[in-house]
Amino acid sequence: MNEFEQRLSRQPLKEIPAAWRAEILSVACPASRPVPRASFLATCNLKLATLLWPHPQAWAGLAAVWVFIIAVNFSLREPAPRLAAKSAPPSPEVMVELRQQQRLLAELIGPRDERDADRSKTYTPRPRGERMEMVAV
Repeated sequence: MNEFEQRLSRQPLKEIPAAWRAEILSVACPASRPVPRASFLATCNLKLATLLWPHPQAWAGLAAVWVFIIAVNFSLREPAPRLAAKSAPPSPEVMVELRQQQRLLAELIGPRDERDADRSKTYTPRPRGERMEMVAV
């Protein structure tokens, strides 16, 4: 030991004043002060750590593999062709041909008849009193 430590060890210990002791213990005791609530991120971190605890390196490796797979998927994706923007409007001949096809289809199908299921049936509601008389009779 050096000289300072020898002098320090020879000095008697002084008693801490009672007021100081009570103040120090009240600050140091966790039960005497309110416990701050953990933030949302701290709570999520704790839950995630307890879930991944057995093998955190394995879970981190699995997450890295998924990130790699997603990155490769996006990098290999071909951009969608923009045919509508690049194509010219249809020629008049094409429009005439489309109209002829529509007429032919209409002739093949025939005129549209309203079937029983398609017609809306008219319902005339009766007063409630008549129904009550029928039940009572």
